[in-house]
Amino acid sequence: MAALNRRERLRRQMSKDIRAVAREVITQQGVEALTLAEIARRIGVTPAALYRHFDDLADIVRHTARDIVAELSAELRAAMEAEDETDLAARLIAPSRVLRRWSLANRQEFSLLFGTPTAAAGTAQSDLTSEWVRELAGVWGPEFMRLWATRPYPILTDDQLDPLLRDQITDYRTATGVEMPLGALVVMLSCWRSMYGQVALEVFDHFAPLITDQEPMFELLMLELVTRMGLGAQYRPPRDTPPGRGPRNAARR
Repeated sequence: MAALNRRERLRRQMSKDIRAVAREVITQQGVEALTLAEIARRIGVTPAALYRHFDDLADIVRHTARDIVAELSAELRAAMEAEDETDLAARLIAPSRVLRRWSLANRQEFSLLFGTPTAAAGTAQSDLTSEWVRELAGVWGPEFMRLWATRPYPILTDDQLDPLLRDQITDYRTATGVEMPLGALVVMLSCWRSMYGQVALEVFDHFAPLITDQEPMFELLMLELVTRMGLGAQYRPPRDTPPGRGPRNAARR
């Protein structure tokens, strides 16, 4: 039994090492540089040895991405839980700011999770996408549900939604367990779409060099989104924002 437990510990450690090296390659060079040969070289084993722990390269990418998602999700939830339960605007904005900062500090990981599918990800890409969609719903979904239960915001009725969109949002609700009217879910996903678009433009330097500091634009977006849900009066700039740089001051000028 002791020998079995030792073998299991060694197996788990090797799996962890493989994923850590895979992330190292992704961070340094991007997922396109990830190969079985490179992972094996850095660990000091043969490529064939990797198959004792993973099915193929795509399987390594899948599990490495899960580690990244778990790390990021924990940071998002910690940021949300640090805010007062009654401050719904802060609990929605805090993880959004963390997502932006994390994305800028981890551009290659952002590209893996949110960017264009790559050959290295292979068959894992659809898994990465569906799993991350569920993680996002698990972070922001409960807060949107609390907001909807206490302070409903304007939404489209089911009849006003395009039938194709209505069916897809229904499937999304079933898959994620975010139980709200379809129109309220459309608002939640629209907020995510806007936030993702802003962050992606910044991560991929699509505004550089004309606009080098995107934080004021991001904060303006945060104000716009919470205002859409009737929480504009609760918006507060980041704690480290210099006086006069908040979105409201910019609007008054």
